[in-house]
Amino acid sequence: MSLAIIANPAAGRGRGQRVAHLVEDMLKDRAVDFEILYTKKHRHGIELAEKASRNHEIVAAIGGDGTIGEVLEGILHSNSILGIIPGGTGNDYSRGLGLPRQTEAALDVILGGNPTRIDVGVETDKVFGVLASIGFPVTVIEHTNEHRDGPLKGSLAILASVAYTLRNLRTYPVEITLDNQVIVEDVVGIMVMNMPYGGGGLKFAPDARYDDGHFTVVIIGRVGKLELATTLPKVYSGGHVGHPKVTMIRAQRVKIECEPLPKMFDGDLCSATPFNAHIRPQAARVMMPKKP
Repeated sequence: MSLAIIANPAAGRGRGQRVAHLVEDMLKDRAVDFEILYTKKHRHGIELAEKASRNHEIVAAIGGDGTIGEVLEGILHSNSILGIIPGGTGNDYSRGLGLPRQTEAALDVILGGNPTRIDVGVETDKVFGVLASIGFPVTVIEHTNEHRDGPLKGSLAILASVAYTLRNLRTYPVEITLDNQVIVEDVVGIMVMNMPYGGGGLKFAPDARYDDGHFTVVIIGRVGKLELATTLPKVYSGGHVGHPKVTMIRAQRVKIECEPLPKMFDGDLCSATPFNAHIRPQAARVMMPKKP
């Protein structure tokens, strides 16, 4: 087996660096042939992964969901298999795929697991494995990034950003095309989910599957600040399902037309709408735990 590791040392406020050093020591102790490469800028992981995929059977990512998404994009057109060692804050790839979040256990899966096919979302020139979104969730991430050097860290920083977003809550008139169905509605946010979780454990789409050939599109309609604030905690358990302002629809193609709004893919902020995505069934392979 030939293994390359793409690590983001800045992920999780330095956790990526610590995890990478730990993994490097573990691999040396096990006498595994590997190389480790560090990202130095935004989207650098795509370039590193694409080059590594030419020579390595497995290309693993250490970092947050954005780093994993970059590595996924870099190997997508190769025969390499994606490995995942969580080293970020949200770690929704690991949650959605049922992968261990403890470092040594995650490494064990890479070295001794089974390659498993997963679906991949493609939007213009961007690839995503967990989710893409506009509206409320994107504003939370924007505010968190703008205040990353502030006194609040981790989940407290995210909670502060949620509070800010609620105080400044907006609705957006949109036209959504889901396969052949057209919906015109005022929305607070839209999540195009390939896995159940987003935002660090929020169970936006409990029934979403990474291998069923469909997105689960979660549409949050016009809702008041207080109602959204009291509903958000329920999302961790999927308790928002059935709320009259929450609609979930399965689709293979999703088009969103509205005023220019930033888009988020696997926690990574990108260019503005319009949004036009399709799912590529079984497009990538990921190392997964062996079934008992």
